[in-house]
Amino acid sequence: MRSIDSPQRSALLRAPAKPGLAIALAALVACARPPAPDVAPRESQVPHEPPGDRVRRYTIWLGGARIGTAVETEAWSAAGVTLARAESLRFLREETPVSIETAIEIAADAALVPARVAWTGTPGGRATAIRGPAGWTVDGDARRTLPDAIPAELVPLLARRDGRFAGRVFLPARAFVVGEVRIDPVAPRRLIARLQAGGAVTESTIDVDADGSYARIVDGDGVIAIRATAAQAAEPFPLVDLIAATAIPIAGAPGPERHLVIAGDVALPAVPGQAAGAHPGGVELALSPRLAGDLPPPPLSSPPGAAPPPDRTPAIRALVAQVRARIEPDLAAGPAFAAAAPAATAGDCTTYALAYAAHAARAGIPTRVVTGFRVDGDRLVRHRWAVSWTGRGWIAIDAAFGAAPAGGDLIGLAVHDADDAGLVAGAAALARLRGAAWR
Repeated sequence: MRSIDSPQRSALLRAPAKPGLAIALAALVACARPPAPDVAPRESQVPHEPPGDRVRRYTIWLGGARIGTAVETEAWSAAGVTLARAESLRFLREETPVSIETAIEIAADAALVPARVAWTGTPGGRATAIRGPAGWTVDGDARRTLPDAIPAELVPLLARRDGRFAGRVFLPARAFVVGEVRIDPVAPRRLIARLQAGGAVTESTIDVDADGSYARIVDGDGVIAIRATAAQAAEPFPLVDLIAATAIPIAGAPGPERHLVIAGDVALPAVPGQAAGAHPGGVELALSPRLAGDLPPPPLSSPPGAAPPPDRTPAIRALVAQVRARIEPDLAAGPAFAAAAPAATAGDCTTYALAYAAHAARAGIPTRVVTGFRVDGDRLVRHRWAVSWTGRGWIAIDAAFGAAPAGGDLIGLAVHDADDAGLVAGAAALARLRGAAWR
């Protein structure tokens, strides 16, 4: 049996919950809905002469340290444009080097109406979406369709052409999650973009170059993309520990009651393991696995007066043991996707949470995923776990640590579905917590 306190496992759970920082960055610059496939573009939208080909390079930063590079190319012809974005992230998770490569290619006509999108992620996989009269079909599967939307990476071209837009987009690198985005000018050469996906809203600030392209993008989580020359983009950079860069220090020392005061724009859900109260410095949070929380029961729970259902806690613990036996901690694993989680054999805390949630759903145990932080010594580190309905109440489940019930070291910021849209929404909540101190 592997020790849950081993350095390798401890490092795993310090991995950031957000699966690929630049995925959110790309999403926030997207903003417009194109004409429907069967509607001819307006003449004013079609350039009389194709624009010239363009290449843009960006350096990507977090917490003052560089973590990657992105290169975008536009190849124009009379038929339209092929837009390609290649993104390379390099960082550490503790001592483990991590490399994530993402490539997206979009084919669109002269009016910027897209027809094909191809995504490749290493690690991750590949997928292709084709637009037809009935909408988008992903990988030729007629059952996997998307509503009328545009790929997020195409919208900077639309914003360059039209200045402001609002509409529906999908995120190719995040399993084609669909969201609504609005982008508005707020000052000369400055835009604000707002993305709503999975019930959460995230915001970014965009500075625009004289040629209409984006010069600098800052998202709500502190990820910054800065336009660069070829020489600047090619410069080597030291790898930064992304876990440390996203951790929040905890001031003071814990008392016997383990009460934390947290600062930030937070609205804490009543998940098991925590209880929130008012405090002059922010929100006071009691932490204990004995705290039941106050989440509403699932829709199919027993009606009032009915005989209590059987306690599913033993089955829950058996599922946790199965997940821990199957999945090895892997700090170099790429982004976790909900569809692949049940068969995963390696991954981080998100993989553990999604895999457990999938197996619990198959067993008929209502389960949701929680995104938040875990107390790790004198700091808070990003983390994901689950909550399950035993038949009599909700309990916290931290499959990566084999804890059922869990709690006492977990701070839940968002409760969401165990799907890719839920992961995007959960990640948006992480930036709202800005400080913590023991009371």
